[in-house]
Amino acid sequence: MKDIVESPISREHELIAQAMLQTRGDLAKASRFDAVAMNAMALRREVKENPVIRSRYHELLAEEMQEKGLHIAERILKMAELQEQAFGGEYEYTDPDTGLVETRQHMQDPKMAIELSKEISRLISEGKGQNLGGKMALVLASKEDAKELLAGFLDS
Repeated sequence: MKDIVESPISREHELIAQAMLQTRGDLAKASRFDAVAMNAMALRREVKENPVIRSRYHELLAEEMQEKGLHIAERILKMAELQEQAFGGEYEYTDPDTGLVETRQHMQDPKMAIELSKEISRLISEGKGQNLGGKMALVLASKEDAKELLAGFLDS
């Protein structure tokens, strides 16, 4: 396996990659950012001549996609907890002042359980509907946290 050596990126190139992230890779729009200080043609040439810029843009994009993936998984888990409460049943409550543990009842709310089920389905669909390129899919597949959280929820 080949060792990956990270090359340092100049501040100017980092700012270009950040602008590309903000505009989702649209160099014409990125050229309008004050930090870039280039017209669209000069920016295209700079990105073409310095592949480290596009590489950094892809890294930033992968990080953002991972964060959004985690966010969706966290929302699904929260919705599942709320749905469980809406089905009713017993739960243990610990009084924060005294530390005493007592058993309490959740009131059943079928309508809320159904609404939460719809929201969970929508979130799962949103997570599955993200269009990813081959490289991006590999990057996200290596990010085990979001994948494990979502897989655990879907298997339960």
